[in-house]
Amino acid sequence: MRPRLKTPTRWLLLAATAPLAATAAQADSGTTGYGGPGNVLNPTAQVMNRARDNDGLSIIDDVTRTPTGLMYPVPFRTPEMTQSKGDPDWWTQGWFEAGIMGTFGQDSRSAALNEYGDWKNGFTVTGLGFSAENRKTALHASAYGQNLGRTDQYYQVDVGRYGVFDLQAYFDSIPHTFSTTAKSLWDGAGTGNLTLRGGLTPGASTPAQVNAVAAAVGPSTLRILREKAGSALTYTADEHTELFLKISDERRNGTQPISATFGYPFQNGATQLIQPIHYQTVDVTGGVRYKEQNFQANLAYAGSFFRNDILDLTWQNPGLTSNTAAGAYIPQTGRLSLAPNNDYHTVKGDLAVQLSPASRFTASLSYSLMRQDDELQAPTTGGGLVTSGANTINLGQWNSASALSQPTANAAINILNAVAQYHYTVSPDLGLTVEVRDRDEANRTNYVAYNPQTGQYGYIAIDGGLAPFIPSLSGIYRANTPGSLVQIRNMPFANNDLQVTAKAAYRLDTHWKLDLSYENDIIDHTVREIADANDNIARLQVSTSGYEWGTAHLSYEFARRIGSDYQSNPYTPYYSSALPGYIPATPAGDPAFALADLRKFDVANRTEHVLRGQANYILSPRSDLQLTGSVKVDEYDAAYGLRSTHAFDVTTAYTYQMSAATTLTGYFTYQNQDRGVANINATGAGTSGAAGGPGYPLANGWTETVGSDNYTVGLNAHHSWGVISLNADYTFTRASTAIDYAFASTGAFFNSLTPAQAGASFPDITYDSHALQTDVRWQMSEELSYRLYYRFNYERVVDFHYTGLTAGAINNNTYLGVIPENYTVQTIGLLVQYVF
Repeated sequence: MRPRLKTPTRWLLLAATAPLAATAAQADSGTTGYGGPGNVLNPTAQVMNRARDNDGLSIIDDVTRTPTGLMYPVPFRTPEMTQSKGDPDWWTQGWFEAGIMGTFGQDSRSAALNEYGDWKNGFTVTGLGFSAENRKTALHASAYGQNLGRTDQYYQVDVGRYGVFDLQAYFDSIPHTFSTTAKSLWDGAGTGNLTLRGGLTPGASTPAQVNAVAAAVGPSTLRILREKAGSALTYTADEHTELFLKISDERRNGTQPISATFGYPFQNGATQLIQPIHYQTVDVTGGVRYKEQNFQANLAYAGSFFRNDILDLTWQNPGLTSNTAAGAYIPQTGRLSLAPNNDYHTVKGDLAVQLSPASRFTASLSYSLMRQDDELQAPTTGGGLVTSGANTINLGQWNSASALSQPTANAAINILNAVAQYHYTVSPDLGLTVEVRDRDEANRTNYVAYNPQTGQYGYIAIDGGLAPFIPSLSGIYRANTPGSLVQIRNMPFANNDLQVTAKAAYRLDTHWKLDLSYENDIIDHTVREIADANDNIARLQVSTSGYEWGTAHLSYEFARRIGSDYQSNPYTPYYSSALPGYIPATPAGDPAFALADLRKFDVANRTEHVLRGQANYILSPRSDLQLTGSVKVDEYDAAYGLRSTHAFDVTTAYTYQMSAATTLTGYFTYQNQDRGVANINATGAGTSGAAGGPGYPLANGWTETVGSDNYTVGLNAHHSWGVISLNADYTFTRASTAIDYAFASTGAFFNSLTPAQAGASFPDITYDSHALQTDVRWQMSEELSYRLYYRFNYERVVDFHYTGLTAGAINNNTYLGVIPENYTVQTIGLLVQYVF
């Protein structure tokens, strides 16, 4: 297993020297840098915590506005740098903030509270750092850290000379907590091998035994810690040329829940497991940028290399099953293939040329390679004989690499992207743009599921768990059995996309502007229900600015996607039905692969309307009102499948700046989305996929509507009494999702419930959150300040999916007991900051 780097110092040293040790790779316009600091105690990502500057941005007025008319927020106060007495050319600044913090209340260990942050109690160093610059030689250096020693810590070092070179190295750590209540039936959590605890027998445990072990096991935390180190080097060789190299190394270590099964829930059941995460991703970009007065060009390389230390997860099966016949096969072990190692390479070149004062041409060309060639896993881990209908499967002939047609994946995808754009300014009031984008994707992966030992096509389905119940789903093709339909090849999905866009921007007068665009998108699909499609998109936008009352924008977009004839089953070449000698289930053929009138939404014909609006109102010299909203309607030409989605959102925000010392901001957001789906439960009879036929009787039809409403209210207040200031934030969020359904008869759900039991809806899923944060600062002197920090958090999720869910056995399924972890907590901290 790849060891974890123990200290941020080692990460930083490694990151800082990597660009210097690397060969001079000269390529890229992409980036692999990191966005910078930020965590639960520093959501605004400040390098150091600072008070607001009561002087504002201007010496003329403490209230200033953006070009769109909105007021600038009150800036943060930046301490002055100190001139060195020993060397007057150097100016320096340093800071340090530390204190005591404590979180208490109901469920302060909640996974939801600690999902991406570290709220542990005790002494904390929230920030420290220094910066220095030589105002004669332009040399500079800086370093800082935040939340030192915690799981959400951040560090950065930067050295260089302004205008010549810059070398930056950083280390960032972010936790992701999934659960603190998980109870595992297995030993070995965090490894690739899970063995049942004492009291359980692989393939022969009872629900009572499973529940007894689950009750005796203490809760454990499922969490991933993501640690990322990186560096970036830029060097300006001359006034025309700049070289750059960026490298990052990201490690993810920990555990998370994952599910597996040996059959349907009412057969061998589902099992919730603990997945080990030991990932490493190395990203490298490098390139050269060249510029002249009327010409710019970049040449770049970007590579991403993912490695997983644990490529598969093997676990012992408790053995809960409904197959109680004597000698019945119950898998004792199972195996999941986890994320494979893979590589990504891309080379990209782009250029921009100012052809004349009125015309500009830009273009880019890139070629990408994606590769994955890990060793393939054997179809099963089991052994022995499985009775599957009239046949017997010898798992001993399927549990080694000898049962595979090739030893490694040999998966490959190549992508070519080309973009060209020409812009011409006809007049100061009119500009025209034409753009062409072409994307060609070639999926060169080719795998045939064939066992040389048995001479059979196919792949053992879920370790043989389905074979005793439904022989046709064993995963093995039997040439002499009518209707033995199994997948025998991978499906090389790929898309080619050609977009042509024309745009016009016309200024009607000094205040009004009109933007028009039309886009034609031609899409060619490989191995999809639609071979090709045309998506036509027209946009119209009207904007106004320069008025004393503010600015406004209103846009409308219409899109119509029309594809070729829809084929319900384009997958025949990848199934056993394509093999010579295949025998259909009946003389008339096989049951329909899918409902003929069902449409998959991503390729179905679709009509889309989008209306967006935004207005910024200057209510007074010291107050603003902002309104934004959108409506989006998607209607699909589908009687079955996803038929429509409707989305609506509106936001209003009010800002009042009495002065730079006193500000008030409030906002309200509402979002609504509705989605409608319809389908027919298949019977497996007949060969026709037509709605209303024997295979899809209308009596088995059902519809579902999902509607969600989200509300968010936020308030922020800031006031300064000279050396004492108060900042308070409050946010309330409520989300509700309703799922309603209707059915023609109980055949829609296999007649497993009566109409009264089925009802017409599920209970609503709701989410409520309150967050209040206050920060009182006492600026005792220019150098010393104290902060009293207080935070109140409340979160509650009510989701019927988790009702009654506990660790242990439910029917034939086993669960870890991972459920939403609601909480009500408070955090108090006293912090001291010293600037020098």
